[in-house]
Amino acid sequence: MLRLVLGICVGLLPVVGYAGCVTQDTLDKGVVFKRADGRSGMVRREDGGIFIDYATGSGYWTDERQTQLGIYETGARMYLSDEETMGGGDRVLTWEFRGKPVVPRAGDSWKTKISEYVVQYNSSEVGYYDTKDKLEAVYAFLSEKTVTLSKCEYRVIPVEATFVGKAGGFTQRWLYFADLGFGLETRRGTGENGLLAFKPAG
Repeated sequence: MLRLVLGICVGLLPVVGYAGCVTQDTLDKGVVFKRADGRSGMVRREDGGIFIDYATGSGYWTDERQTQLGIYETGARMYLSDEETMGGGDRVLTWEFRGKPVVPRAGDSWKTKISEYVVQYNSSEVGYYDTKDKLEAVYAFLSEKTVTLSKCEYRVIPVEATFVGKAGGFTQRWLYFADLGFGLETRRGTGENGLLAFKPAG
């Protein structure tokens, strides 16, 4: 009988490290992370999507993105410099996807077209210039694996995307957390920027 009671009590104990791990509910208050470039970021549910600030508390450097699932970026505001630059200003980007973005599934892919509108603010007389483009995009969902971040294990699906428009092409890569429902960028163009830490805010 004593062995049975002890077994029940052990079963009721919290899993070691669980309190510090990210869950879907954590997104309502926010998740903080750190990337290889040393910058800290934050992700949370907002406006029916996933808002990600890739550079919290970084002074002039700004990198804020409104997304679906953390991968499909619908809006962004960027100023990728640690200092004010002559003639420089925020770059504000809006993307509209053809079709509904799909939830990543290992081994699948999704091909779509994107209408891009970019406003680049500067110190000219007009104060900005804007451009429009149509992008061909292919998202590839690679084999699932398990990663350990801040002592917690997560199932992830790496996502690689290629974009081609009249101004040229570029690539992006994310880790999509399959049990959490969002992804975080780990590469843009040739710049690798992996995740080092990942935990609930607060």
